[in-house]
Amino acid sequence: MSENLLAYHDRFLEPAESAARKLIHSWVLHGPRKANEFGPDRMPTGIFAEVGSGVLDAMLTHGAKDLAGVMAYFNDAPQAIRDELMECTMDFAPLPSNCGPLIETLCRYDHARKLEHLASRLKNVLEAAEDPAAVLAEIAALQAEAANGTGRASLRERAYALRFNPDVAPPPDETCMAIGEYPIAALGNLTAIQGKSKVGKSAIVSAILGAAQRGVFQAAGDTLCMSWTRDSSGAIIHLDSEQSQADWHGLICRSVTRSGLAAVSPRLVSLPLVMFSRADRMEILRQTMAHEREEKGGIDTVVIDGVADLCQSPNDEAEALEVVSQLMAMAQTYRAAAFCVLHENPTSDQGKTRGHLGSELNRKAFANLRIDKDSETLISTIYGLDMRKRDIPKEQGFCFAWDDQLKMHAFQGRAAGLKAAQRESEAIAKARAEWEAIYDFAASIGTNGTCPDLSANLAAQAERDKNGTKKLTNLDTMKKRMQRAESLGVLRKSGAGFWVLNHNGTSGT
Repeated sequence: MSENLLAYHDRFLEPAESAARKLIHSWVLHGPRKANEFGPDRMPTGIFAEVGSGVLDAMLTHGAKDLAGVMAYFNDAPQAIRDELMECTMDFAPLPSNCGPLIETLCRYDHARKLEHLASRLKNVLEAAEDPAAVLAEIAALQAEAANGTGRASLRERAYALRFNPDVAPPPDETCMAIGEYPIAALGNLTAIQGKSKVGKSAIVSAILGAAQRGVFQAAGDTLCMSWTRDSSGAIIHLDSEQSQADWHGLICRSVTRSGLAAVSPRLVSLPLVMFSRADRMEILRQTMAHEREEKGGIDTVVIDGVADLCQSPNDEAEALEVVSQLMAMAQTYRAAAFCVLHENPTSDQGKTRGHLGSELNRKAFANLRIDKDSETLISTIYGLDMRKRDIPKEQGFCFAWDDQLKMHAFQGRAAGLKAAQRESEAIAKARAEWEAIYDFAASIGTNGTCPDLSANLAAQAERDKNGTKKLTNLDTMKKRMQRAESLGVLRKSGAGFWVLNHNGTSGT
């Protein structure tokens, strides 16, 4: 192995600084722990500040694709650094065939070192009589990572590792968040949330963050019917590229209020990224997920408020496909539910999202949630079509509106119930206008005084005279109309066969 490694250095990494050769000799003689004395922690301005810049130049010049010698340099480095190196080298031309055994050896060593570290952690946890679930989950994830070919196995081997096996039970239901009785998110999947500007997308984001922070605990708070339905021990990552610092800060404060908790959850990592470039935002997401898995043992959910801000142009098909592919890969790798918030085209009434990015996201998402806002009532409704589990018809959607007293949006009810209430309100208003006119006319001509009690016959006569017609309304019809007005609270019984107008603000009993 030592000869292979040095031969690789001499052939492909010669342009690198002398520190590179010193590091590679140290790795060969003493192993990666000793070599790390010359490694990433000695690079003050980044991975390629000293050794790495020459290595990268050499790889570009000679067409090296894989990590090989670079992995040797940073084999004992933090996961985030290894991830960044992988990202920097994954698109280059194929590596010469004689380097294959070296790569496999390095990857097997890397896997063994990680497993050794986790075994040591598990031993300490068991000796301390603590819950080993988190460490066991990391061990299972590491073994799955190896089985899935992250260790640079061939494409066929990586694909065959996933093939159907009748003796292996299917994975359990991975849904992790619901709105009411409808599942809207699943581990390892994307959920799209779309709507035009100012329809309430930020309110939904705060509700999702509130529900995730609350987790499985019972607490009083308005999460707009959102609920987290699985274990809640992992990190909650929120990236915002839409709002000012003040608005972002207010959104997070409201999410805590919605959760019903006394303070913000330590699992929440919320980052305002307006000041970062689009390319930097994707890299921040990648590094944050790697860091938080190391820190907290796992990731529950990721909320990206402004997913279009991760790419240069949502209308560039190739870039859009790549962004969605990367998001799906990260969701799968970290077994996290990822919510992606994006705008609809302002001129579209059919829910068309922005560019190729929106179209691809809608196709790949576990759930597609849409928010509409009624311009008259100012009530927003969230519903879902093209859902992998159950669609949420708009008439069964969940409604919310701004509450001045609470200083945030509040749940108003289900769409069907609100529509029924609206229809009743309109019926009351219509009946009141009709009967106030009749009773005012009856009072003006002295029928039973200034606050008249009217029977069906007297009401029919007053209506006829008011309208200036000769025909009298059928008395049975008039009686039914007065009974209907009574049921609406517009009229109330004053005696056998007589009704009086029930003025606004008075009880119908």
